[in-house]
Amino acid sequence: MLKTEKIKLKRAGFIIKHRNPEAAALALDIAQILLRNRIKVYFASESTETADELKKINKKFSGPKNKIQVIEKNKMVQNTDLIIVLGGDGTYLSIARLMRKRSVPVMGINMGQLGFLTEIKQSEAFDTVNDVIQGKPIYYSERALLEVTLQRNGKTVFQGPVVNDAVIAKGAIARIIGIQIAMNGKIVNTLRADGLIVSTPTGSTAYSLSAGGPIVEPSLGALILTPICPHSLTQRPLVVPDHSELKIRLSDRPGNVYLTLDGQDAVSFEAEDIMTVRRYKKHSLKLIASPTRDYFGLLQEKLLFGVR
Repeated sequence: MLKTEKIKLKRAGFIIKHRNPEAAALALDIAQILLRNRIKVYFASESTETADELKKINKKFSGPKNKIQVIEKNKMVQNTDLIIVLGGDGTYLSIARLMRKRSVPVMGINMGQLGFLTEIKQSEAFDTVNDVIQGKPIYYSERALLEVTLQRNGKTVFQGPVVNDAVIAKGAIARIIGIQIAMNGKIVNTLRADGLIVSTPTGSTAYSLSAGGPIVEPSLGALILTPICPHSLTQRPLVVPDHSELKIRLSDRPGNVYLTLDGQDAVSFEAEDIMTVRRYKKHSLKLIASPTRDYFGLLQEKLLFGVR
């Protein structure tokens, strides 16, 4: 379900896909519109391909406060009221996963990839930005985040928020691993497979879908557990309430096993480790929605959903 909100825009940040000149050029065009409206603009320091153009643009605008400033990506959330991402879902995830203490609306502008998180088309970018500047209500959807913790001998060795999925997968050697899943203290299942995907509804159209998982409408409070190449045909994807607490451990570890969060961070999953998954309670992710189509329209456009 979409909500509306007026964004009091005083500071905007940009995250740009690496080595994408088209994304960089569009970001610079939008940045100049914001500067003309006396809005502070920040670029992530990793956007090095824009360095020369930034200098040229800054010469056009007077006053030290009316310049494009370059800051580290991990400082973007605390310094902005809106973050504009130009790229695909990987670029989007790189900033969305930093929202541990504060949730900032994110506008994802798709730059030619499949992109379920980057909903805004390039042709819609300027109109959407102008609507924000003018204080018009902007449609957005709230997406639940997960908190994933890996404990080893009673100590936390890895923890992070998850937008799409947490994936347990075997290493290079093709050996089946055993995974035990408990929910709220009770054993749910013990499966033998190449791995397990625990995804949010947002992530249901990512790796989970490729592994045979269901499409889950993003506003539902759910966790999706999808086995990766299970050894038995009786093993099927499972959907459970997201107010549940999952504890997952390995019952059989014949080789290297890894835990990966959103395809961004990875750590070795050892034999005695315990992985805990619960909904991130502090806040949700605010994803600015396309002004021209809803979630099912996105499915039809990007996955040809329901096309005969």
